[in-house]
Amino acid sequence: MLAAAFLSYLVTLRGKVLYWRIILLYLSLIAVTSLAANYLRFFSQVKNNLFLFHVYTPAEYVVLCWLYYSIIVNRVVKNMIFFSIPGFIALSVFFSIFIQRFDANDSFVIIIESILIISWSLFFLREVLLLQQETSVIKYPLFWVSIGMLFYFVGDLFVEGLLDYLIKHSPDLAKRVYSFGYIFKYLLFILLTTGAWCNYSPKRR
Repeated sequence: MLAAAFLSYLVTLRGKVLYWRIILLYLSLIAVTSLAANYLRFFSQVKNNLFLFHVYTPAEYVVLCWLYYSIIVNRVVKNMIFFSIPGFIALSVFFSIFIQRFDANDSFVIIIESILIISWSLFFLREVLLLQQETSVIKYPLFWVSIGMLFYFVGDLFVEGLLDYLIKHSPDLAKRVYSFGYIFKYLLFILLTTGAWCNYSPKRR
């Protein structure tokens, strides 16, 4: 599904539209991290690959902030997004060194990231509805992209909020909850792919 989403954006890449390129970068980041994590897990002597996600989470946040900064109109919200980036990176480093170290799941940072991305998604969707810049949101690619981000990070917030507690008290249930999180990731890829094709026309290229 990740490959399908990536190929969809390659095929439908609209000239020099910035957000299309940012989404491609985001999908590339997911792909590289996933491949590296699986390589370390199955083909190397390094069995704990969690340190990768301590790097991935702030990188993901920076890329998604770049996306929302480029598409949100409200200057106050744009400034909030811009100044949240160094704050989030600093917080990620602090948590990784002192609280949830590189060999542990960075659930606290993921929860904070989820809350912030949910906020930026809701701000953007509010703008789309209030400003009515598009005649049909169904044919507006960024509507589907933002809905996908919203659903995915709401799911991430739910999963990561429970995961640490369940790991300590019910490891089997923790595995089930973690697996449940894949549903939200699949939904993200489906909605991103929908956004790529929702108003695609070969004549526009």
